[in-house]
Amino acid sequence: MTDAAPPTYAAPPPGPNPVALAIAYDLVTRYRLRLADQRDGRLGELLGHYVLAAAMWNGPRAALVGFYEPPADPAAAGPDLAARCDAARRWGQSRIHEQGAQVCDILLVALGPLAGTLSAATTPGDPVRLGVAWVDTVNANAGAVLPIPPGMPPVGELRARARAVHDGAPTPTLAAVDLAERQAVAGGYVAPVRRAMVTQPYLTYALIAIFVVIWVLEYTTLTLHPTSSSPDICSWGALPNAVFYPAFGQSPACGVTWWRFVSSAFLHDPSNVYHVLFNSIAMLFIGRLVEQLYGRLVLLGAFLITAIGGGLLWVAVSTFAPSLPGITPTSISLGASGGIAGLIGLLLMVGRVQGKNVPVGITHTVRNYAVTVIVLNVVLTFVFGPSLDINNYAHIGGLACGALLGCILPPIMSIGGRDHRIVEKIVLWGAIAFSAVALLFALLNLATAIMHPLPPITG
Repeated sequence: MTDAAPPTYAAPPPGPNPVALAIAYDLVTRYRLRLADQRDGRLGELLGHYVLAAAMWNGPRAALVGFYEPPADPAAAGPDLAARCDAARRWGQSRIHEQGAQVCDILLVALGPLAGTLSAATTPGDPVRLGVAWVDTVNANAGAVLPIPPGMPPVGELRARARAVHDGAPTPTLAAVDLAERQAVAGGYVAPVRRAMVTQPYLTYALIAIFVVIWVLEYTTLTLHPTSSSPDICSWGALPNAVFYPAFGQSPACGVTWWRFVSSAFLHDPSNVYHVLFNSIAMLFIGRLVEQLYGRLVLLGAFLITAIGGGLLWVAVSTFAPSLPGITPTSISLGASGGIAGLIGLLLMVGRVQGKNVPVGITHTVRNYAVTVIVLNVVLTFVFGPSLDINNYAHIGGLACGALLGCILPPIMSIGGRDHRIVEKIVLWGAIAFSAVALLFALLNLATAIMHPLPPITG
């Protein structure tokens, strides 16, 4: 039997260092890393060499933060760290190959002071970005030996956690960190998507309102109270095909002009209320998903770009293959369905190239929904196509453009995407500015047709 320890003796807490646990708590709650089991084979040659580790195992970014106890002999600390750096770089390369990640960020944290610097810094363009930091758990200090990669805790944050533990702040246990990780996965990954899905899609509502208001004006002037001097649908901005011939009272000045690729997307058949009704309903269900998952900038920019793409395919087909079904000398293209098809194509690609960190259940649900809409659209085309005069070429062009945009544009960051790059913002805002100018030209053309009506075509 042994004597009890004196009251002044404080046994070290079991498990990892308290400072490492405090930092790990931030890693799983704020940086979206997951605790790495020391028996996990994905650690490879790093297995068993770190007292605590957190990693990101999937998505376009691999990551690892490993805590280790440096050798007590300063002469041995340098070679030990160099060997750890070499092993970490090899592990990063293997994760890029196995995970399909674009970049791998690694931060090695020594739980003790390290003197000197390393010359083996990460070279620009290297997909494996390695940083080394140290935390003095006794003197509550921290520093960096190699620059810390972006998206990792900076030195100031490491120092703050060390000081908090040193000053007696409550320290989480390993079980508490594990529980926080599970809560972060359940609430921090899925809850942002749920919150996004209940936000009000005001831009979607605004687009629907624009469609309806313009259609009411068309219906009033062209169907309800037509006059001999009323501008026809072509003067409103509809897009004719490349072999268009004036007929049925349509203006001889109606040609394939550049601004019609935009203006035609906001027009609908004034004699058929189902045209604007179906497109408004489709925009309500498709547009709101895009606005909630991708944001308003992508919704508006993608709608305009894909509407233009659908119009371009329509004109190209009528130019090089005018004998194909659905193309007649007097057929014109109008309606928002080309742009809506583009939004469907965008949703069809969610999580495949961009936004791989979006929860899998969400991406599967959205993609299945997009496929269902495409199938219903095909059925609608075969059943009601002749009566509704559906322009399948604009639909196909818009869908293809939307799928291409989906390979480039990410969902919003809060649900697992990323922020837009500068070039992406320039393209989206450029499409919006181009469309604004095009609509201005369409308005001027309509005003000219009203003030200077052309005589009806005879013969």
